[in-house]
Order: sequence, then structure tokens, then C-alpha cells
Amino acid sequence: MAEIDTFTARLARFTDKGLPLDDAEALADTLVKRDRDDDHRRLCLECAHLQGVGRWSCGNWKQAAVCTRPADTGLAHVLVVTPQHCPGFKGHKR
Repeated sequence: MAEIDTFTARLARFTDKGLPLDDAEALADTLVKRDRDDDHRRLCLECAHLQGVGRWSCGNWKQAAVCTRPADTGLAHVLVVTPQHCPGFKGHKR
């Protein structure tokens, strides 16, 4: 049951952040598998520091080392949806 609740919460978060429903479902499903494999990489979409909807930026950009200054053009889609180890990651509250 917890797995379904987590999937549902992720789906809501991802669509709220601007992903199309089909993409959000596929990504949430991929994360179910990641959790089962005990993979500790995370997505920017799971991070409390992710700002924006569809055009994203990192509110912890210095620690995350994703750009050289906050005025940069934002985070690339591929970065936001790619599992990674980020020193600035902080899980968001559901």
C-alpha cells in the first residue's frame, strides 16, 4: 500500500511541476523500480529546492553545483528527470 501512495504522490508532484501525465506516470513507475533496487540516486523533481513549473531552476544551485550563478537560464529537462547523486538534494514534504 505504501508503494501505491508513494507512486500517487510522485505523480501529483511531477504533473504539478509541469510534466505531461504520460511522462509523469512513466517516471513514477521507473522510481518504483529504483526504490525496490535500493538505488540512492534522486531526481531534481523529488527535491525541495526545485523551483518553477516546466522551466525549472535550483534554489540550492551553489551546493548542487548545477550552474555558475542563479541568473542562468535554468535546468535542462534531461537533468531534472535523470537520477543522480546531488550534494544539495533535500526531499520535499508530501
